[in-house]
Amino acid sequence: MSRLRPIVAVLLAGLMLLTGSLAAACGEDEPDLVRVQLDWTPNTNHTGVYVALAQGWYEEEGVEVEILPYSGANGDLLVAEGVADVAFSFATTVPFARAQGLDVVSIAAVLQKSPTEIAALEDGPIKRLRDMDGKLYAGWGLPYELPQWRTVIQADGGEGTAELVVLDTGAYDALLAGRVHAVEIFVTWEGLDWDRQGIEYRTWRHADFGVPDRPAVLLVSSAETLDAKEDALVRFMRATLRGYEFAVEDPDEAGRLLIETAGQDAFPDPELVYASASLLADEYYLAADGRWGSQTLAQWSEYPGWLFEHGLLTDENGDPLASEPDWSAHFYTEIIEAARE
Repeated sequence: MSRLRPIVAVLLAGLMLLTGSLAAACGEDEPDLVRVQLDWTPNTNHTGVYVALAQGWYEEEGVEVEILPYSGANGDLLVAEGVADVAFSFATTVPFARAQGLDVVSIAAVLQKSPTEIAALEDGPIKRLRDMDGKLYAGWGLPYELPQWRTVIQADGGEGTAELVVLDTGAYDALLAGRVHAVEIFVTWEGLDWDRQGIEYRTWRHADFGVPDRPAVLLVSSAETLDAKEDALVRFMRATLRGYEFAVEDPDEAGRLLIETAGQDAFPDPELVYASASLLADEYYLAADGRWGSQTLAQWSEYPGWLFEHGLLTDENGDPLASEPDWSAHFYTEIIEAARE
């Protein structure tokens, strides 16, 4: 019998190796890593991702999501350089990035319309947009800001001579203190906050005064990442889609999960989170087809086309583009379509 022991040991070792191989083949592989770059500190635009994290839906899809905190770096650049696989970005930045040769493409629209509106205090001198001629507005110094202001003021019968002072997030305090006459606010955040504080103000939508609307917040990736990780991105998107659909169906619970998962420190005022989550669910998440994430060529032809017509899109040398870009190359619908199957 002792002569059989070596044979039995070899057979047992082989069986263990076979069992391990079968386990791996049955789904015990390491999850695929997807690095997601935020465009700002955690906020309600990110709700679907945090809901999917909290519910374990990425894990179900065999995906490990690493949230890359906002550091001031441009998300379009980070996906183009391979630092992130997916980033939250904007329809106001992707056309500029692609014009300068960056490898970035939109794979889903997070919000279907812009949540930013022009705001002025109710008791201030700005009663209509043409009153902004010769007045100060506070902004971020982005290349499209002045042309947008000029367009909306002229659409209201003014000359478009408003002056910009760059204050970033300090713009809101400057308006409330009377140091500037108007700002752009996120009605899904600052607007709700001002309402709760009893601040009286008036707003105007750019789309009502000659500046096309757009699917404002996007999820973007790169062609290189799409080639290398397409299957992982489909599974990532499937869980993300579930997260945003949940946010539409139950915005209060989605808001609670956002606070719980991102951390209470990021949201000192939970009631503002719930109000924002509800407004986004009611008016911003879903496309005309009733689904989250959809993008169309018509959307991508309007606002980016406006940027091109105003000579704002420049190449890597700083020269205005001589011909209009192929807008269909700016977005990729296959990922979200596969995630819906």
